[in-house]
Amino acid sequence: MVGYRGNQVSRRMFMQMTAAMSAALAAYRAGSAAAQDVTLNILNSNTAWANALTGSVAEAYKGAKIVGESNPYESHYEKMAIELSQGSDTFDIITTDNLWIVQPMANGWAAALDDIKAGNADLPDLQLGNLAPASVTYQEYQGKRYGLPVAMTTPIFAYRKDLFEAKGIEVPANWDEYRAAAEALHSEETAGNVLLLGGQDAHMSGDWGTRLMGMTKIAPQNDGVFDENRNIVFNSEGQGARAIERLREVLPFTPKGVEGFDYPEGSSIMQQGGAAMIITWSDVLVGIEDGPHKGKFGYTVTPTEKFEQQMVGGWSIILNAASAHKEEAYRFLAWMTEGGAYELMREHGESSLVLQRDIDNPEVVAKAPTLQAFQDFARRGTAPIAIPPYREVNAVEIQRVIYEEVLAGVNGRKEPGEAMETAETRVREIIGA
Repeated sequence: MVGYRGNQVSRRMFMQMTAAMSAALAAYRAGSAAAQDVTLNILNSNTAWANALTGSVAEAYKGAKIVGESNPYESHYEKMAIELSQGSDTFDIITTDNLWIVQPMANGWAAALDDIKAGNADLPDLQLGNLAPASVTYQEYQGKRYGLPVAMTTPIFAYRKDLFEAKGIEVPANWDEYRAAAEALHSEETAGNVLLLGGQDAHMSGDWGTRLMGMTKIAPQNDGVFDENRNIVFNSEGQGARAIERLREVLPFTPKGVEGFDYPEGSSIMQQGGAAMIITWSDVLVGIEDGPHKGKFGYTVTPTEKFEQQMVGGWSIILNAASAHKEEAYRFLAWMTEGGAYELMREHGESSLVLQRDIDNPEVVAKAPTLQAFQDFARRGTAPIAIPPYREVNAVEIQRVIYEEVLAGVNGRKEPGEAMETAETRVREIIGA
């Protein structure tokens, strides 16, 4: 081959170049095929976003095959703890309530995304700017990021607008007004309000925690149970006992059988018209509008005692440190932060949204009315705070102890002050203080 002197290429060189290009193309195709052959297994929940994660989200993602195992809330934590503590590689990706997330991060069971990225500069960056700022704090531990949010939740005050209007009652903004509304709305057919005495998380955080949070000033990074120095503060000014008293005030206006109510029972009785008010986590209320009283519900932030403060929690997704496919799992999470995966979760019926552009969209809020509570943060001047006691490795055990003592105070087996004193003693034993 003859041309300009600087561009002369021999036939042998041309063949060598062609062979090299063919080898590179074959390697690329093999790599693409290998990516498609990788299966990422998710230890999953059974909520709307979780169903989408292994449904429409999995179908949309082309980098790997996504499968998963659905678990009810009651057994999810135990399954997660067993799998990760034993170093099992059955699941590549783990979904976790933010209450549980510190345990896998602190124990080295979760892989740090920063470390995975540092090991391969070609991996894409995470586009965290697309996600709500309050949702991305729980996945950080000791300066490193371990995962992403999949749902952002907050306690919501859900109420029957038609019943309030019929009685001429204003929507309560404080607990005195809430107690008065519960009594006024209570009847043989419809209970004035619902408590969830049968659920550890439902009663400790949803019932007692919502009363506790507005009683003393809490820094955003704190949770009302411990301060930043791990001091126990949930009854430092008598607020824990006062929160129990607030629950006892409305206990007479609850449905029969409330002692056994957990999240499913609370959502169901509201959906079917058996109660006029409930305060519970936003993701619990998914489907409440599917019953006979669709369009009759209002949603806002919870009443308060003194300070406008409200917990923001949710669920996260982390990578198993024992997984053989950490880079592929990282790529999946990076793809999620582009936003399309979260949109698919919303389209699947999830209303505890994470994508900031969804939260800011009036059309989305109209279709997911529980989002009104987040909109009302600004109207009421509500400050977000953390869920208790998420920073503790043994958060579930601490929550169980507090739940048992709160319940004893609510049902009258102990006086509120006694219950809190016992709770503080037991929690101190757990943390070794």
